[in-house]
Amino acid sequence: MKKIFTLAALSAFSLLFAQENNDETALKPHTISVHANYSDPSQLGLTYEAPDFITGEPDSSTVINLSYGSMNYDADVFDVDGTGFVLEFGSRSYYNKSNTRQGFYSANYLTYGNIKFDEDDFEGNYSYFSFFSPEIGYKIVLGNFSIDPSIGAMWKIEIKGSGNVDNRYTDEWAVRAGVRIGYSF
Repeated sequence: MKKIFTLAALSAFSLLFAQENNDETALKPHTISVHANYSDPSQLGLTYEAPDFITGEPDSSTVINLSYGSMNYDADVFDVDGTGFVLEFGSRSYYNKSNTRQGFYSANYLTYGNIKFDEDDFEGNYSYFSFFSPEIGYKIVLGNFSIDPSIGAMWKIEIKGSGNVDNRYTDEWAVRAGVRIGYSF
């Protein structure tokens, strides 16, 4: 009798976690996410991920990030905060064999950022672009929702600052760490 209950419990447990591959569990091609990224500048914004329209590969996607950016400019005399925007366009390659755009991935972005500083004694504009902004991450899919932590680096090509911003107190290399929480449809 004990064996029957054990077998029934194991069967019920396996049925609870069994998944059928039908239209309801099929790959949702588009994802919109809210993201937060700690970097220089830090970012908070929206991410749109779509199937890769360039190569058409099922295990890759195109990503667009539109973010509010904030940055601290710590010069010898001034320590000011600035705000602006960051726009990123890139592609992501997944290494999961099931072509579901989830699991471990690598990505690279083309980035443009513009941060304005406007305080009493300090005004200026800091701008940069980057074509080398790699990151790695892991996308966890829970139904239509996803959690996507990532880490990476960015090499910024700085545009000559305006006003009091002279780019001497900014780094060309920035570490990036962030998370995206998204909905797929």
